[in-house]
Amino acid sequence: MGYPSSRGAGSSGGYGRSETNAHPQVPVQKAEPAHGLKAGMKVFHTKFGEGTVLTLEGSGTDARAQINFPRHGHKWLALSVAKLTPVT
Repeated sequence: MGYPSSRGAGSSGGYGRSETNAHPQVPVQKAEPAHGLKAGMKVFHTKFGEGTVLTLEGSGTDARAQINFPRHGHKWLALSVAKLTPVT
């Protein structure tokens, strides 16, 4: 036997509700990332040698890059740990 719902049609019952003052949104940064890397850029790593940046994702300490090293293949490296030097 079903019980009648106390919620009206279309009511979320408090779930999914956002309050503007509770957690203000952080503005999206338009500035260059702190690591200064871009897709297509050549970099040097002490273990893997010279490679090309394929993809960048994340920001701050969570930033990582996928780099193609001709002798070692594609590697995902955490930018907070990996010591990458841009090659000119």
